[in-house]
Amino acid sequence: MVHKLRTMTVLELTAFLEVVKCGGITPAAEKLNLAKSGVSGLLKRFEQRLNVKLLERSSRRMSLTKEGEHLVPKVESLLAECEQLLQQAERQRAEPHGIVQIAATPEFGGLAVSVLAPLLRARYPEIKLLVKPAYAMEDMQDPAFDFAIRIGQVADENLVARALGTSHRLLVCSPEFFTQNTINTLSDLEQLACLLFSSRSYESVWSLLNLQSNERERVKVHSQVSIQSLSTVLELCRQGQGVAMLPEFLVREELAKGALINCLPNYRSDFNTVYLVYRRGIDKIMRVKAVMDIARESLPALLSN
Repeated sequence: MVHKLRTMTVLELTAFLEVVKCGGITPAAEKLNLAKSGVSGLLKRFEQRLNVKLLERSSRRMSLTKEGEHLVPKVESLLAECEQLLQQAERQRAEPHGIVQIAATPEFGGLAVSVLAPLLRARYPEIKLLVKPAYAMEDMQDPAFDFAIRIGQVADENLVARALGTSHRLLVCSPEFFTQNTINTLSDLEQLACLLFSSRSYESVWSLLNLQSNERERVKVHSQVSIQSLSTVLELCRQGQGVAMLPEFLVREELAKGALINCLPNYRSDFNTVYLVYRRGIDKIMRVKAVMDIARESLPALLSN
């Protein structure tokens, strides 16, 4: 009996219920747009699977047996559940849903999420973002990540890299630090406290483009504090602890409100391209494509371009 129930079809259930509702095989066949013999065959197979007679047939009328009467509400419930499942599946096909996992540098990742989150909530409320902040390039062949946002060239030829825009760095310090120190030329930085984004060394060579001469210049800088956290470097810079070379997107607001000063405005770093990086084929997944499309629309405004 269990095996027979497992092979029961929705069409058999539907045929039985329509015969009951319509009062006969002929009107049920018309409603289902099936041949009379087809409905009769479905009904017969249904009774055979259950090994019970469900309908009493005569030349004048058709009536339910006690077993049939007992079965009708259960069949109605099963078919209603099937309809709900179909409607749910259709909604899921029509509307992206699920989790999308992103790897991004902590600072730009935070800015990106602040832009993506409200847009996703408005357009795709069933999509959830999981963002892993990391400076190192994640192994994008790892299915744990759907895509990454990375600054600089992508070496893995097996990955797709779509440019979102460009990023460059500026020399910045607090207004207090600027008034307390002489900063007229790039070489002045050799004698001043600088703040380094590094976990390996207290000194570095900064290479910058002189916008007046269009020539590249280098300066050796030293730091009392080196840390692999741009957010911490930014905070130390706000506190007047030294000069930092930070991404324009990170200091844009601070410069606009005067919390920081572009202490050598004729210098900047090279432009680095910011990429949206993903495995081939991942953009065919609806939820991932939805988030990447919004990222391509909205994130360029955060960058230099």
